[in-house]
This record gives sequence, structure tokens and C-alpha cells, in this order.
Amino acid sequence: MKRKFLIYTLMAVLFTAGQARADEAATGVVDESKSAVNIEEQSAEGAGTGTQYDLGNVIVSATKTETYQAEIGSSTTVITAEDIARTGKRTVEEVLRDVPGLTVMQTGALGGGVSVFIRGANSGQTLVMIDGVEVNDPINASRTFDFSNLLTDNIERIEIVRGPQSTLYGSDAMAGVINIITKKGTAKPEIEGSFEGGSHNTFTENLALRGITAQDKLNYSFSATRLDSKGISKAYNGSEKDPYHNTSLSSKVGYKVLDNAELSAVVNYTDAVTGLDNGANNDVSNYTSWSRDLTSKVAFDQAINSYWTHILSFSYHDIRRKDRRDWNADDDNIMADWYKGNNKKVEWQHNISPVKWNMITAGFEYEKETGSSSYSLVPDPYGSSDHQDRKSVDNYGYYLQDQLKVWDRLFITPGLRVDDHEMFGTETTYKVSTAYLIPETGTRLKGNWGTGFKAPTLYQLYSIYGDTNLKPEENRSYDFGFEQSFLQDKLSFDLTYFHNNFKNLIEWASIGTFPYGEYRNVAKAVTKGFEVGAKIKPLDNLTFSANYTYTDSEDESTGLELVRRPKNQANFNINWGFLPKANLDFGMNYMGSRRDSDYNSVKDKPYTIFRLAASYDITENLKIFGRIENLFDRKYQEVYGYETLGRSFYAGLKAKF
Repeated sequence: MKRKFLIYTLMAVLFTAGQARADEAATGVVDESKSAVNIEEQSAEGAGTGTQYDLGNVIVSATKTETYQAEIGSSTTVITAEDIARTGKRTVEEVLRDVPGLTVMQTGALGGGVSVFIRGANSGQTLVMIDGVEVNDPINASRTFDFSNLLTDNIERIEIVRGPQSTLYGSDAMAGVINIITKKGTAKPEIEGSFEGGSHNTFTENLALRGITAQDKLNYSFSATRLDSKGISKAYNGSEKDPYHNTSLSSKVGYKVLDNAELSAVVNYTDAVTGLDNGANNDVSNYTSWSRDLTSKVAFDQAINSYWTHILSFSYHDIRRKDRRDWNADDDNIMADWYKGNNKKVEWQHNISPVKWNMITAGFEYEKETGSSSYSLVPDPYGSSDHQDRKSVDNYGYYLQDQLKVWDRLFITPGLRVDDHEMFGTETTYKVSTAYLIPETGTRLKGNWGTGFKAPTLYQLYSIYGDTNLKPEENRSYDFGFEQSFLQDKLSFDLTYFHNNFKNLIEWASIGTFPYGEYRNVAKAVTKGFEVGAKIKPLDNLTFSANYTYTDSEDESTGLELVRRPKNQANFNINWGFLPKANLDFGMNYMGSRRDSDYNSVKDKPYTIFRLAASYDITENLKIFGRIENLFDRKYQEVYGYETLGRSFYAGLKAKF
């Protein structure tokens, strides 16, 4: 307790010092009243030159404040609602496949589990948030987030930050952060509805209501989406179809309780049911999985004065999962499991800008995660049934970050964080990122160096395979690169090199007695490589873009490549507004060969798939759209033993009132 008191006292002193300095200095902060949509089109002048430089989109997840992408040393990607609409993609996992540095793997189409790896790191080493609420599954063995049930209808933008982000977000963010932000009411009230139907008897309906009151006091957004599909077999070359059903609800409300303060609340809920098969190449019936996921957050955001704002928030995430398989309807041969987990978090964040060129961000977090689980097999000849009683762990986090701007060209952002975890004690992480703009030549240099950690999960600590003496996983990482634009941004190119060094990785290790294995800090791994991107815009309505990622990964305890991490990935896209009201989008995804699992020597073959999407605005409020996935009907396996969709057609209609 003494350590916690001293750390928080230090932060209080920094706040006071920042206020005192600001009394003597001119202030200048980003206008909080400007939305990302309003300001992301702006560009910056070169210092004293009159030269323009595109600063990119505004992103919040990289620094916890509104910051232009060009001013951040970390590699970032922002995907807007307009970007998603042009491709017609229905799920977030489809959207993430086009992002450099990300590898997306799904165990069977339409509801099959989805893992996302950033720069070769394990999927559980990436923090996923929805509207700022952490949604990594507390009772999952690796505390990963399953993207299979996340739909795109109500998404305003997706922010991806690659590289360690533990200084701001603590555990799980050692490889990066993915933040999904839902839509907010920003204009006059409107009702929006859409319908889409297509292959495999797949139908999606969405209804949304959004708006803002005349006095701009109250903004609101409500959305409901239903997706149903008869599906295909999860198992490769299977004959029995595995259906999928998804109901997603989303709401966001904000009210200006004062001229300088807003109280907001968000709630997102997903209820999904999918048919399963019994693993790779094993087509079975009577196997069903249920998932219920609830996220909520209440926040009070206040500008105390022109240089000091603070945000006090309370968030809650609850997930319930269960599976059941009846092997034989004539007897009691049954497999059943259930998992219950939740995460509660309180955060108090302060942003202080004592002078125009300096922004200090500091805050405190208290987080409590709880979970229980059960697995049963009847009959159970192997003694594999497992029941984990309700367990919980607490964590206190304290973070401090300083954003420095020098002549609007050099941007330096150091950060420090101390976490006090109930099980393993104190963990300190730090990071320094920098960016340098040369507007005269259209050049940006960037670099990032930092550390990250991931706490042992509840399952790794308390299950029959667990060990309460486990230490946190750790990562030391750096990346650097440059971006170059030509011909007034009609042509741009970027290159980034990255290197991750992981240690104390927690893996399941075999032992000679029951339960025949346990989790141990036994592994080390290195991932390194580079990301290359290019964009050409010969016409205002025509854009070519491409990216390529090379990832060299090694499990240093075995000398083998990390599983499901391909060395080579590439994406290509053409977007053409060929008529004033029409748009055509053509995309390609290439996935290189990769080792499939630790338990076999299978190496999945490389594949290339293409897609095509088109839309036409019949009127200002009525649009028709269609798309073809896997355009050339490529037969392939993303994960060994699991089926993927062949050529699939979808079309629909969207209306606003």
C-alpha cells in the first residue's frame, strides 16, 4: 500500500506542477468539440515554409488523446466506416485481413473461431477493445478475443496500433491494440435500415436510429443486427452443414451535463450460436456452441479549464460460453462445457497541456477479473473432466506519458507504467516513440522502442493444469521506418522494420503424472520482419493500394517457426468511383505457407483469393450493393482440416429516413 500511495502522490504532484506552469504559459490543445470526421481532412504547414503535409486520420488509441497519425512513432492503421462500406464486408475479421502486420486465422467459416496475430506475436498478446472497453476473454486459456461474432454494421472506425502498448494499457497489449469504435449520433435524427441476402441461405438485417437534439445536448445511437446462415461444414470436405445465428445490439448515448462536461454510456451485446465439428477433418452432427458477450461503459469527460481535462470511467465486460455434443442420441455419451468470465475496471485519466507543444497524460486504473469453468465427459475413461471454481485477481495500474512537439516537425512521446498485480507483484514497462516530418520533401521518419508484459490468465493460474507461481510473459520490441509521398500525395510509399523478443512465454508442458501436463514459463520466441505499403491515386476517383508483410518467427525452445505465422502475406486493392453515384472495389489477399500446429508436421499451402464489391446510390437515401467473395472459387484451407467458403454471392439494399 505504501508503494501505491507514493506513486499516486507523485502523479498528483505532476498535475499540480503542470497547472502552475500553465498559468504562466500560452495554452493550445486539440479542440475537443471537433470530431475525428471534421478534422481528419486537415493538413499541417511546414514550419515557415508554407509547404503542406498530410497528417492522416486522427487516432485516439495510440496515445489516449486525439492525435494525428503522422505525429505518432508507432505504426498505426485507421479503418473508417466509409472504407468498410466500399468493400461490403460483413465481419470485422474480414476487414482486418487487409491490414499490414496482421495475420487472421479462422477454424471454419461462418462462426468458426478467429485468431489475430500482430507481427508474429501470440493472439492473446493483443489487447482488443470495443469503445474503449477491454474485451479479451478472462476465462479463455490464453485470454484471447474471438473476432468471429463481431459484425461491421454499427462501426464508425477501427484503430490498430502495432508494437508494445503496455505503458498505457497494461497486460495483453504487449504486441499491439485493436480498438473498435461504434457510431455516435452527430446530425439530425435519422433511421437507417439494410437487408442483405446471398449464398448458403445467408441473410442479414440491420435497423439503426441515430441523432442529436437541436440544442446539441443529447446525442444517441441505437443499432440492432441479425445474421442467419445455414452455413457449410466446419470440417474440411464434410457433408453436414453447421448453421450460424448472430444477434448484435449496440447503443451509445451522451449528454452534456455542463457546457464543459459530458456524461456518456455505451452498451454492446452479442448473442451467437454456431454448429461445430469435432476438430480438423472430423465432420459430426449434434455439436453446438453458444456465446453471449456484453460490454458496457459509463464515462464522465470534463474540461476543467483550457489546459486540463479529465475522464473518469467505469467499464464492465461479461462473457458466457458453452458447448455441448451428443455423440449418440441413444445413450448418455455426452460432452459439455461452460465458461463464465467478467472484467470490471475503473480508470481516471488526466490530460494536461501546460504549453502548446506539450501534452501530459497520466492516470490510474483498478481492474478485477473473475472467471469459472467446467468441462465434463460422460463416460470419462481418461479422467479429463475439469471444474475451475470462481476465482479472481486484482491489478492496480499507474501510467504517465508526455507528448512533446518541437517546431511542429519533431514529435517525441515517452511513457512509463507501473502495474501492481495480486499474484506476481510489480511490473514496470516503458516506451519511447518518435516521428520527424520533412514537409518540403513529403517525408516522415518514425521509430518506436518499448517493453510489454502479459499476466498469467485465470485458467493458467487456477485450472488443474495451472500454477499460481507463474511469472508474466515479457517483450522487448523496436521498430523504425519511413513514409514518402510524391506528386501532392498522388503516390505514397512506406517501409517499417520490426523486431520482438519474447521471454517467459507460458506454454502447456507435458509431465509424467496426472493431469499429464501443466502451464510453465518455458518458452522464448523472436519475431522480426518488415511491412511495405504503397498507394497510387492517378485520378480523384481511382485508388490503387497494396501492402506486403514479411515475418520471420522462431520458437527458441524448439528452433521451429511459430504456428500459423506465415513468412509472406500480401494484399492488393483497387477502388474506382466509376460514376458519380457508383463505386467498384476489387481486392486480393495472399497468404504464404505456414506451419499448422505443434502436434503435427503439416504445412498449410499458400493461397490467393479475390473479391469484388459494387454499390450504387439510387437516390440520396437509397443504395443497392452487392459483392462476390472468393471470386475464382479457390479451394483452400486456412487452418488444416477446416473448410473455407467457395465462391459466394451477396446483394442488398440500404435506406435512410
